[in-house]
Parts: sequence; C-alpha cells; structure tokens
Amino acid sequence: MTQPSESTSFGIVENWDRETDVVVAGYGGAGAVAAIEAHDAGADVLIVESTEQGGGNTLVSFGGFLCPTNVEDAVTYISGLFELSLSEKDDSLIRTFAEESVKNVEWVKSLRPDVEVHSYGGAGFPQVPGADSMKKYIVHGSEKGGNAFAKHLFGLLCHAVEETRGIPVMTRAPARRLVTNARGAVVGLVVEDQGNAVAVRARRAVILATGGYESDPRMLRNHVKGFPIHSLGHPGNRGDGVRMAQRVGAGLWHMNGVSCGFGLKVPEFESAFAMLFGHPAHVYVDRNGRRFVDETRIEGHAGLLAVDYYDAQALKYPRIPFYAIFDEALRSKGRISHMAGIGAAGAAYEWSRDNRDEIEKGWIIRAGTLGELARKIGVDPASLADTLDRWNRDARQGRDGQFGRSMNPDGPSACIESPPYYAVTMHPALINTQGGPRRDAEARVLDAFGEPIEGLYSAGELGSLWGLLYQGAGNIAECMVFGRIAGRNAAAETSRG
Repeated sequence: MTQPSESTSFGIVENWDRETDVVVAGYGGAGAVAAIEAHDAGADVLIVESTEQGGGNTLVSFGGFLCPTNVEDAVTYISGLFELSLSEKDDSLIRTFAEESVKNVEWVKSLRPDVEVHSYGGAGFPQVPGADSMKKYIVHGSEKGGNAFAKHLFGLLCHAVEETRGIPVMTRAPARRLVTNARGAVVGLVVEDQGNAVAVRARRAVILATGGYESDPRMLRNHVKGFPIHSLGHPGNRGDGVRMAQRVGAGLWHMNGVSCGFGLKVPEFESAFAMLFGHPAHVYVDRNGRRFVDETRIEGHAGLLAVDYYDAQALKYPRIPFYAIFDEALRSKGRISHMAGIGAAGAAYEWSRDNRDEIEKGWIIRAGTLGELARKIGVDPASLADTLDRWNRDARQGRDGQFGRSMNPDGPSACIESPPYYAVTMHPALINTQGGPRRDAEARVLDAFGEPIEGLYSAGELGSLWGLLYQGAGNIAECMVFGRIAGRNAAAETSRG
C-alpha cells in the first residue's frame, strides 16, 4: 500500500479522491441495511468492503433475525438479561431496539414482493420474564446447507442494494482511517484500494459497520476471558472499526460480551467448525477427564460462560480445551454435529455423512479402548474410565446423578460403551463479539465522555447493545434496527459543503 502523507494519517486530507454524501464501511448485514435506508432517504451512498464479496458474519451465520411480538415484553426480557448478567445497559437503546425490531419482518418483506419468512424459535433464556415475546425468523428460499437461510437473507439485501438501488460497492477496499476536520467532526475516511490510499469524502456522515474483533487474537486476549478462543465467523472481522473509532475518541463498551458456541479448530481452516451434539450418547470431559456440566443445558450462544473457569491452584483453564467423548454407536448414526455446516469453515467444507473423512483427517480422534483414547487426548486413563463408568450406570438407570441431565427412557440409549471410542477436541468458538464504540439510540457513535462524535454512526455487532447474555438472532435484528436508524440519520445530516 502506498503510504498516505503524515497529515493524512492523522486525519487531515487536502485533496479528496472521491466524494459522496454517506460512506458505509462494511458490506455485511448492517452495512447493507444502512446503505439501503440512507439511499431511500435521498442520500448518495458508497459502500466500501474489505473482502471480495462482502457478507460478513451475516452470510456465514444461521441467518435468523429477531422480531418480537410486542414492545413492552421485549423491553422486559432484554432488560432482564442485563440485570441478571450485571452488564452495563442503556434503557433508551433497549427501548429503541424493541420498538424498531417489531417491524423487522415487515421491513424484510418490503425489499422484494415475493419474499417469504418463517418463524423457527424463541427465547434463549425462557426463564426470564418477557421471554414469550421473543420470536425468530428466517428468509425462505431454494438454497441448501447449513448457511442456506443466511444466503437467502444476504442475497435479498444484495438485490436491494445493487440491483434495485444501484448503490456502488468498492470491494477489496478496507477502510484504514477516519478523517476529521479541525473541530473533530468525521468528514470521510481513507480506504486502501489495490495498494493505494484513496481518500473518500463523506459530505454528510460515515457509518461504521465493520463487524467485531473475533478474528483478532490480541484484542480477544485483552478483553475476553478464556484462552484459546477461536472463531466460527468471518475471518475479516479483525477489529478495524474498533481501532478507527478509538482513534477519533470513541468510548468503548461491552468488550467482554460475546456470542459463543463450541467448535473444532483444525489447521486446514482459519475458522472453527461449530460442534453441537444432538444425540444423547456423548459427554463433555475437562482436561482432568471429568464431566463438569449438563451437556444439554448450555445455551447455544453462551458456551464461553460454561468453560472460562480458571483454576487458581492448578494455574490453568481446565475446560479449555475440553473433549466430547462418544462411541461407535453414535459415530454410525450420521454427522456428529448438527451445526457443522454453520460458520465460515462450514460454508467452505461439506462434512461427511458418516464422519469417516474427518476421522481419516485426524479431526476426530479414534481409539480401540478408553485407555488408549485417554492417552491420545492427554487425560488420566483412570479418571476417564471412572467418568464413563458412572455415566453408563446413570444412563441405564435413567438418572444423571451428577448434574441432573434429563434422560428420556423412551429415547435412544445414552450409554457410551461400544468401541471404538472417539473424542473431539472442543474450544469456545465465537459466533461474534459484541463490544466496540458505544452508540446511542440515534446510532451516533459516542466519545469517551458520552457525547456524540459529529458525522459518525455505527450499526451491527460493532459496539452492540448486547452484553454478557445474548439472545439468539439478536445481532442480525440489530443490523436491521440500527442499520435503518443510522442510514436515516446519516442521510439527514447537513452537508458539510
């Protein structure tokens, strides 16, 4: 990349290479929605995207979005998540999200006359008051595979951006620096385009929709407890928007908030594979060979909270990694994970139906005896044998004496006793991070003292409203809600000449 001048690096540009009313940095769900809304409000819009095709985490997610049934119950439920987790909350932001998110289905349907949406689930934490208001939706279509609904949704957004509205998109053009004027207002950004620094003037505003920092190991170590943590999401989410916003004075919040499942990390892929076992004949054991949780009651987006325990006596994270243990009976029933097709790695690789390819690759560890399996994964053989003996006794009696895991006496056997035996090395695997520059209910980015930074807006997981407890499908809903708000408000800014 040709280095910009020293003055450009510090936010002063004498000659602009390109101008528009609103510049949107990032072409995932949030960026697409913001661009659509700004365009429809009468602004000229340019999208800049660091990758070749865009999509971000929206394209590699399950593709679900939240549309609550009513505002007041949604406010109660979301507020409850903050109160229970002791995360910092903003009541006005929560109310705005609730008021706008109830319109999400209607808004999605407005993008194209033939759009079909279907409801598929509800609250991640049904014990919290107001949970009945949570309703999740997907966009129906013809795609197949784990990311099918995400492809339907992002395809719809792309159609609205590129075909219906003709909004220009610069791809392979990562944003590098925000540009400010003498009074600190954001007036544009510097983009890298084919190795050159291109200064883009934003006559009205810049909208940051660059995603989180789940693929930046340094930021994760500094802000999220647990190590190592891998990512299921888009490899391009490296915290660029966080750093750019910090440089112009943004205050940060929710940096320890993540949406996190469990995954298998292999050298062949930068992202991890999502691991979610549907069959009961499996247990999770820690690095000491012992069970530590009811495997079936870990909320799918709160996996890190189940394993980020640090043993201050042993001086290690005994549950990172941990191991999923199962036998030949489960292996032969089909893909071990219902979610292996979700995420960036899942979108690029088709998991074999009988798991044999993954055994051959060494991703799934196989052994003829439990003792051999224990040695291969580095746990005490006697401890693992005791764990499985107790589990099998409990499974035959239909009662988990350790953690009260539910047993279905009329369902498939939960016993693990048919050799060969298998293990999958499991890590916390981020769906996405939530932290970043704090925004207000108008989608304006706030400085470290809580004041809006003139000319700067944000949307999506970058500085998300969600804290330590996350409601599934809430991030794409947030892309829609604050994408719309950011787009409208950015377009309404007075042109700076």
